Amino acid sequence: LLTTRRQLSSGINAEYGNRRWEKHTVVLTDTQLYSQEKYGIFSMPIFLDLIQHIDVVTVSTWEPAINSAVQLRFTDGIVLLQANGPYERDQWFHSLLWKFSVLNHKKSLKMTSCPEIIAKELKSLVKIALKSQLHDPQVWTDCLVLISNQLNHTNSLPPNALEEIIEALGPALIQLNPPTPELCDFFSRYCRDGPCAATAVVVFAPGVHSILKHNVDFGKYTYIRTFARDFIIALASQDACPESLPCFVHTMHSPGARCPHPRVLPNLMAVFLAAIWSAFDTKCSYRRNSSVNLLLGSNRTEITNNKLPKEKVTSCFMKMIELCATHEDWVKEMAPLLHPIPFPEEALKFPPFVMGMVNVLKRFASDQRPEVRECLFPMREGKESWIQLIAPDHNCCPDDGKTFCDIVRTLLERASVRRKLVRQLAHSCLDAFRLMVIRGDEFFVRMLSEMLESDVIEDKEQKEQALSTLCSNSDGARLYRAMCDRQAALCNLAQLGGPTKLTMPAHSTDTDVEKVLSSGPFGNLEKLSLAFTCVTSDCARHLVKLPNLQHLNLWCTQFGDTGLCLLAEHCHRLKSLNLCETLVTDEGLLALTELKTLTCLNLNSTKLSAQVFEELINKLPSLASYDIRYTEACSVYSPFTKGTCNVSP
Repeated sequence: LLTTRRQLSSGINAEYGNRRWEKHTVVLTDTQLYSQEKYGIFSMPIFLDLIQHIDVVTVSTWEPAINSAVQLRFTDGIVLLQANGPYERDQWFHSLLWKFSVLNHKKSLKMTSCPEIIAKELKSLVKIALKSQLHDPQVWTDCLVLISNQLNHTNSLPPNALEEIIEALGPALIQLNPPTPELCDFFSRYCRDGPCAATAVVVFAPGVHSILKHNVDFGKYTYIRTFARDFIIALASQDACPESLPCFVHTMHSPGARCPHPRVLPNLMAVFLAAIWSAFDTKCSYRRNSSVNLLLGSNRTEITNNKLPKEKVTSCFMKMIELCATHEDWVKEMAPLLHPIPFPEEALKFPPFVMGMVNVLKRFASDQRPEVRECLFPMREGKESWIQLIAPDHNCCPDDGKTFCDIVRTLLERASVRRKLVRQLAHSCLDAFRLMVIRGDEFFVRMLSEMLESDVIEDKEQKEQALSTLCSNSDGARLYRAMCDRQAALCNLAQLGGPTKLTMPAHSTDTDVEKVLSSGPFGNLEKLSLAFTCVTSDCARHLVKLPNLQHLNLWCTQFGDTGLCLLAEHCHRLKSLNLCETLVTDEGLLALTELKTLTCLNLNSTKLSAQVFEELINKLPSLASYDIRYTEACSVYSPFTKGTCNVSP
């Protein structure tokens, strides 16, 4: 209930003479103020265009019980609106001011066709909306409906006037959090279409930065994601400034080695995935919102509902994902988001899309972190992976296996445990290897021979098919015969007999070790000491042939990461290992996690870090005795544990 009063001023000297109070239930619309009771002053509606001034006045001088009221001044009198409290009074005051301003701007826009005046009026309306005390989406709905109706016929305004209006609208997006659907759809329109897309990119950049750096629920606020998508596409389409997209991505990351905003990459990936699905998925349905249609106008409705051109989306977002993959900290977060393959089948059958992903996959393959490389392989049985997608036997293969060959080579170079990687390749891509062997590729001939020699092909029928494929190639047949000879020599070496303990003299070389181990059977050899010799990682290819080796001493040798990785692949019966004063580093020491039977480990005076040692402790359940004195890990963990190690110095 509101108390109203109207006083006709003609012939009355006192400002508040003839006071008369009436109780009304007042309703405010876009054009008028009316009462549901329809009597007295409100027997007829009061039209807003008749109001000359709106203000809050104090009436306590003649009404002590009332502090203030909203005053509506007309040419022939005054109406006072008394609300139930100061909060409700302020709501009415600002609501009336807003409706009054919108109505006046409508009248001004109807009365002019001058572009400068139109731009000035629209900018003024935006400023009023920004300063309004009303926290109501209807404020922006009214504002944008009026602006969109005026701008529907863009030919009536020159580009510079449109740019001025977009510049006036830009701060609105930055200040609202989150932006309203009306704002996002309005801005998306001008990112996708119109002569002022270049200006929109500059004006909207701070707002998009703010969106991507905060925790935005894109599932709930899909219109914000759509706006970010259209902004990125507009950014990548700037022919005059091809560096716009790289600058945007690098700015989002920040100049440092690590991005300080943890939500940036997940938000960018969400926009990326949604854009690909919207462009390729034929089953994807699009929102048809009546308020959006009203906002954009009937001749713009198809822009919101139609899919974006897949060529344009692919070109833009492939550039973006490649730029994101140049940052090392983002690569680790990006790999799980692309594992398993999260794209529709239509996209995977589109050659430009697959070719765009090639550089990203190569970046994953060359990464030093195993968890990044792991995303190239199947997550579980029956789930297609990236390594299978680019394989030459797949219908989505973009280049007849060239990319597949490059990635496999890179993976083998980076692998700390080669046998494990070869097993993964045999399990997921055996048919692709066979096809490349049939085509005469020397690299895959050697790889298929290695698979057979390592016995990583579990299925008997597949093993026979691989063998027949290998022998169909002349080089493959030669490698198979050499493999048979090595297997025969290995069987002879592994025969039971010989000593159980062997110590090589000081200053022995790799050649000396090879001569000794080839002299007779060493099937019983359990303890081997190469301490203070001149052996290197090359001797590991002979050590892995010892079937019962359990204790190995490499103290003060030139043994390095390459040999250590080979030992971890094949010597799964090792119980104690002495690497004191060797050349091993974190890269090779990580491979020791495969030796689950290891109980004693000496890493004294090596380049061991605390992070790697923590991983060794977690993944070696049988480790009971260790020595890490004079290492980086010694400052974090106890330098050694009590216990006796058979190969301790």
